[in-house]
Amino acid sequence: MIELWGIFYLVWTVLCYFFAKQLFIRTRKIYLSPIIVVPVLSIVLIFILQHQFQDYYHYTQYLVTMLGPITVAFAIPVFRYRSMIQQHFRVLILSSSSAMLVGILSSWFLASLMDFDEIVKNSLLARSISIPFALVLTEKVGGSISLIPLFTVITGLAGMLLGDILLLWMGFKNRIASGAALGNAAHAMGIARARQRHELEGVIASLSMIISGIIMVVLAPMVISLIKYLVSAIARACHQLL
Repeated sequence: MIELWGIFYLVWTVLCYFFAKQLFIRTRKIYLSPIIVVPVLSIVLIFILQHQFQDYYHYTQYLVTMLGPITVAFAIPVFRYRSMIQQHFRVLILSSSSAMLVGILSSWFLASLMDFDEIVKNSLLARSISIPFALVLTEKVGGSISLIPLFTVITGLAGMLLGDILLLWMGFKNRIASGAALGNAAHAMGIARARQRHELEGVIASLSMIISGIIMVVLAPMVISLIKYLVSAIARACHQLL
């Protein structure tokens, strides 16, 4: 019986994805994209069947595991747009590095302010990069593989839905700046929105997401360790003063 439920959930998820993809292609409505439709339909199904999310995740974790090898595919746009990377290399590196620092510091500060436990706090640190990169980073910093997809999707949804409003409010008219902002802040969902806005924005968003992911995986563990050390040192100094 358990194996049948596993096959059912696996087939359900794949079919939902293809349905949602066709729906999005026909409507071009960002709120009907697969990243929104598939989770909503799956949550409704879980409630109807009165199952636990842990059961669903257990049966479909193979799909999550596939995200690791898929990361290799990110080399394709890097090679295809290598001339654009060379042309805007400084901007892409600077924006991605800044996004990494802002993401880590804001996550750590808010998680500490709300007194989250260490696993949740570490999982939040990788929320601003694409899931394949986030899964690798989470293992390095001691986060939860189960939590990071949730935090990453929420971050992407927020960036995708609010990105236009924020860019309009800030007065951004430069396509490169807008694309970098969407790619760094909302990763894959930001790319989807950037492509709807303009082709150049979509390309820059894609490259920014890849570069920020690489930077996070390579440098973030060291930066996070440094931040934790500084925070602990400041806390000890404040404790001694008090």
